[in-house]
Amino acid sequence: EKKAIASIDHLSQQYCEHCLVKAHLRKTKGKTQAHHFCINACSIGKQIQQLGNALQ
Repeated sequence: EKKAIASIDHLSQQYCEHCLVKAHLRKTKGKTQAHHFCINACSIGKQIQQLGNALQ
């Protein structure tokens, strides 16, 4: 469980915080569309989602 949380934190800090695609979508289409992109289209977002599902 701790390993999964650490992996999620690492991926988020490494890739998501400075993601240009997310920033662009957030600016042009809003937070919701940017969030949907991260969950449905981004490979890193899918990895984070799988790790989160493993915690449940």
